[in-house]
This record gives sequence, structure tokens and C-alpha cells, in this order.
Amino acid sequence: MMSKLTMKSRPRLGYGFAVLAAIISGISIYVNSFGVKLFHDATLYTLLKNGVVGLVLLVVLVVLPARRAEFARLNRAQSGWLVALAITGGSVPYVLFFNGLLLTNAITASVINHMQFALVALIAAIFLRERISAAMGAGLVVLLVGATLGTNLGKVHWDTGAYLVLASSVLFAIDFVIAKHLLKDVSTLSVMTSKMSLGSLMLLAYSAFTGSLAKVVHLTPAQWRISVLVGLILLAFTVATFIAIRNISVTSVIAIGQASPIVTALVGLAATGKLGLPLINSLGLLVTLVAVGAILIAGAGRETREARSIGAAPAETAS
Repeated sequence: MMSKLTMKSRPRLGYGFAVLAAIISGISIYVNSFGVKLFHDATLYTLLKNGVVGLVLLVVLVVLPARRAEFARLNRAQSGWLVALAITGGSVPYVLFFNGLLLTNAITASVINHMQFALVALIAAIFLRERISAAMGAGLVVLLVGATLGTNLGKVHWDTGAYLVLASSVLFAIDFVIAKHLLKDVSTLSVMTSKMSLGSLMLLAYSAFTGSLAKVVHLTPAQWRISVLVGLILLAFTVATFIAIRNISVTSVIAIGQASPIVTALVGLAATGKLGLPLINSLGLLVTLVAVGAILIAGAGRETREARSIGAAPAETAS
């Protein structure tokens, strides 16, 4: 049986990487807005960029003897959770989301997708016993306001597509909670690799079954280049996110990630010289920024005090 990895919570490191993940995500959204237009099959596009991440992480894991040994010592429960992680975050929700997007309107999908942080907070509170202080709770409420400000809620339709998008959001939320649970006993690299490599393998099987994989032989050099580029950006985002989740509450990580549209808007402003957003949407981003700032201050202070009260613990070991 694998000896338990001892964990030392480092809130400052965690919050730093949570902010970094939000920045990378904002850049990724902007780059993906161009990349996805080069593909007629969104699932194939997702397979390629996720596959880049899965392949890189798998190579790193294979060349590190300690991590290979860790995989050999995984018990049945841990192996099962790693497979569940690949299902809930590395494969199935992508298929549900893109199929849902075909059946509903973009506003409906966007509203549901932006509510993901609330789902994470709820599931983490139930299964991880994550505590939400009054200050952080207020920040989450304000974040909810910022996420919907400027959105025409009258165009939200609860059709078949909406339920598919909702199902994908629920699975993604569950995935983050499973990751937090696994990171108590399994190394960050092993958890990341299981999600992205096994998840990509599942997407590969789905693409082969639906016939999408056959299109890969017709890809242009431009499509390959953008796939590798967004894959490397996704790799950076994945690493930053998992380091953050390991060190702070998953609720904080996902809430801070809501700042990514602000980064996207700023990248667009730098690239075009225009913000490209109506005033009400810009106000929504400002409200979101205030909420994320409040969550950072409230969460960092509380988690730092809790980490100090627990006392110093040895860092993660490979034994």
C-alpha cells in the first residue's frame, strides 16, 4: 500500500497560482476564439489540445522514477478516483457541452457556464466540508451579480441543450472536488496526468467511434500549429490550477478564476485598441473584479491563519 503523502498547505503559494491560472485562462479564451474558428469539429479540436497536455504530462511522469513507483503503489480506491477524475473532467463534460451548444443558444450556455463556481462551492461544502466565511460568502454573491450583469436573462431557455450544458458544468464542478480529494494523498503530477492523459484517451475513443478522428489526416499546418499552441497554454493553466487546488480551498480557486474574462478583455484591448464591450458588460467585469479581490483578501487571511494553527508539516514526499 502506498504510504500517505504528507501535505504542507501554503496559502500564499496557492493564491498566487490561482491568480496566475485566471490570467492564463483569460489569455487562453482569447487565443481559443481564433483557434476554434479553424475547426468545424469542436470535439476534435478539444481532443488535439487536450492531447498535447496529456502527452507532455505522461512523458514527464514516465521519466520520473518516483512518480512511476507511486502509480504502481496506488490502491484500488485511489485508482478508481483517478478514473473518475478523467471521466468527470477530462472527457465526458466536453462532449456534453459541445453537443449542448448545438441545441441551445450562446446566452443560455454562457449563463450556465458562469454559474460553475457556485456549483463548486456547494459540492465542496458538502463533500469536502470547506467552510465559507461571511466575507467570502458576500464575495460569492457579488461575483454572481457580476457574472450576470449585462446578460439578457430573458433569452435563457431551458431546452435539451441547456440541460446538456448544465450536466457538463456539474461534472466539471465534481471534477474539481475529486481533484482536491485526491491531492491529499497523491502527487500533483500523478493527478494531473491521470485526468489529462486518460481523459484524452477517452476523447480519442469517442472521436474514433463518431468518425471525427478520420478528419485528422486532413488537418492543415495552421490547424496543427494552433492546436499545439493552445495545448501548451492549457498545460500551463492545468499546472497552475492544480498547484492552487493543492494549497487552498477549491472554492477559492474557482471563484478567482472568474476574473479570466477581465484578462480576455484586456488582451483584446491591447491587440485591437478597443475594449469591444458595452458599458453594462464593462460594469459587470468591474463588479467581478471587486468580488474576486474581496474573496482573495478574505480567503487568504482565513486560510493562512488556519495553516499556522495546524503547525508546520513536512512537504510532499515521494515515499
